Amino acid sequence: MRVAFFGAWDAGYPRNRILHDGLVGSGVMVTDVRVRERRAVFRWPALLAAWWRAPRTDAVFVPCFRHKDVPLARALAGRRPVVFDPLVSRWDTLVGDWAIHGAGSAQARWNRGLDRWSLTRADAVLCDTWAHGRLFAELGCDERRLHRVPVGAERAFFDLAPPAHDASVPVELLYVGGFLPLHGVPLLVDALARLERDATLPAWRATLVGRGIDYDAVRARAVALARVRFTGPRPYAELPATVAAAHVVLGAFGTTAKAGRVVPHKVWQGLAAGRAVVTGDGAGVREWFEDGVHALLVPRGDADALAAALARAIRDAALRARLGAAARARAAEHGTPEVLGMALRTVFEAVA
Repeated sequence: MRVAFFGAWDAGYPRNRILHDGLVGSGVMVTDVRVRERRAVFRWPALLAAWWRAPRTDAVFVPCFRHKDVPLARALAGRRPVVFDPLVSRWDTLVGDWAIHGAGSAQARWNRGLDRWSLTRADAVLCDTWAHGRLFAELGCDERRLHRVPVGAERAFFDLAPPAHDASVPVELLYVGGFLPLHGVPLLVDALARLERDATLPAWRATLVGRGIDYDAVRARAVALARVRFTGPRPYAELPATVAAAHVVLGAFGTTAKAGRVVPHKVWQGLAAGRAVVTGDGAGVREWFEDGVHALLVPRGDADALAAALARAIRDAALRARLGAAARARAAEHGTPEVLGMALRTVFEAVA
């Protein structure tokens, strides 16, 4: 089988790398039909040229976020199947999560139209959770075309050694991300402030890596916190080593509807690394992981509950070790590049 990875997709984005490498590992021949140009007036001609230069393939795959490239992929593929991995809805992200556009605005209607335009032109559409898939169905996707393929994690995280649980060193808490609304980082900082006031806790520290929408507000909120440090953005290549230094990985705690549907990369990476993960509860994460077995799931939007869960993880090294071992086993069952590559190959075989 030969598959074209088509569009202005980001070769460095974890989801794209995992599926690309996993598909190759499953025995599929992958051809990259990729351009960097994002403006349609230049992008589509460049994609056309790249398409005609590439060897003929049996199917076309449009990677995540490239909603605008699906119609061109559909036109060029002809009778060959097109599989689309949206990962998110543009309308849900820009209107519901980031609140950049008002619900009744022209931009909201435009992005909802782009969602429908792309979701209805693919022969198969991937969703990371069925909770997310239900949203795609509401936006126009035929439910029979939905296939669940989780986000997973890269092999480097599975290869990390388990953390050392040494009572003489502080327990390291780690957040890595884009400070997006669905991550609920302001709420996380409120929970960390509660921990700083608890003199009974063993020594701990929290590191927040990245920058994004809520970054400035979070920095201002955390100005008086002595045990919280911000590194700003760091190269992605450093991330496995950063996770290796952590005992507890922090997920997403926001209150938007999207936060309840998704299982972010940071959660899968922490689980794959065998770290104790604390993240917000929701229908999406419950599809893959069980509270108290694979991770500690807390009500989203509840700083007191989050502080209590973090305090529990800080105090109990045995709990951290037990969660980490179960998490890694579960992530290895469903979220390695090899598993996801075979899952995606199965999708192509189903629609071929």
